Amino acid sequence: MTELYPYAAAACGVLHNVFYHKPTPAFLAELSDSGLLDQWPDLGTPTGAAIAQVKASLAQDDFDTIEREHYRLFIGPGEIAAYPWGSVYTDKENLVFGDTTVALARFCREKGVAFELAHREPEDHIGLILALLGQLFEQQDQAGVTDLLTHHLLPWSHRFTEAVAREARTGYYAGFGDLLATLLGDWQRRLAITPDPLQLYK
Repeated sequence: MTELYPYAAAACGVLHNVFYHKPTPAFLAELSDSGLLDQWPDLGTPTGAAIAQVKASLAQDDFDTIEREHYRLFIGPGEIAAYPWGSVYTDKENLVFGDTTVALARFCREKGVAFELAHREPEDHIGLILALLGQLFEQQDQAGVTDLLTHHLLPWSHRFTEAVAREARTGYYAGFGDLLATLLGDWQRRLAITPDPLQLYK
């Protein structure tokens, strides 16, 4: 199984950039021109339709359209369509910096990981968790991967991917949301993970 870890790490790196960083013309051009999407890892669930969505969007949608979509889905202003922070789903008041944020920060300290953030923000942003997951895959730390997925990501990530699937207006984000859901589902199955049964409020 560990022979697939480098591919999973690379996929997490792409998904981290998609969901955490605002799109840039350079990143979109790299996705279009590098052939990276054609090398997406096959972890057991077909991904061709999702990749086709992303490719079609990259060909048809201009940069401004994809940038506006990023703000509408994940940042605002106004109501955010797909909240990227775990604590929004696990906190009764839908607040950031909740108990699950604290638990993830403790996990990061135990792993010796410190995010270099431009400003104070919750560590349980799905894009940051994907960066951490990719690092654990790269280190072939199966115990760390299992702990992160079991306790800090899978209990709520389906609500995020469902929101992206429901709210996305471009194939770029709809396709990448599908790819993220597929990756997480494949690893849940491969590692026989039962996510913590956290109460969700959104």
